[in-house]
Amino acid sequence: MKATIASIVLRRLPSHLQFMEMPLKTKILEPQNINEATITTILNNGALEHHDNGGIYVTTYPINFWLDLDEKRKLIVIYTYWDAIPDLDELQILRFVNHANTQKIMLQFSYKAKLGRFYGHYTHPYNVGLLPPHVLTLCQKFSSIFEDVLHEGIADGVLQELPEGPDDDGDEADSDSTVH
Repeated sequence: MKATIASIVLRRLPSHLQFMEMPLKTKILEPQNINEATITTILNNGALEHHDNGGIYVTTYPINFWLDLDEKRKLIVIYTYWDAIPDLDELQILRFVNHANTQKIMLQFSYKAKLGRFYGHYTHPYNVGLLPPHVLTLCQKFSSIFEDVLHEGIADGVLQELPEGPDDDGDEADSDSTVH
């Protein structure tokens, strides 16, 4: 009986480090089985609210975002945007974008002057498979990080204020507490 290199290496490790032999409790989805229906099922199983809005539009978290698949490159693409202050000095917003890119991990930020929008993007490869709980974590982290940067941009005077909540009459505003 031939021993594999991995089993020889594992036998030499102390027992508390032999985690590689334990099976995963979550099944890894094979890349060829990942499509929009798979992602929708993951979101449904995680009780994340979403609908079709030019792609899968996740509305569970404080900041709404799109989740798309680039099936050719085997990437999950998560993105959203926020409007910048109109007629803002472009250099000021670009400095803010550079600051956000150096201070936050995971997301990449950009600014499109023609539309006056500040964007947040994240791409996650699935060419070796995908763990469903990881997709749910990515969604939570994406919204949380973008929300932090959004508040910084509002405080710096480069991004528009959040929409108002309930108005003075106690009636609900046009939108709920989630925004994009």
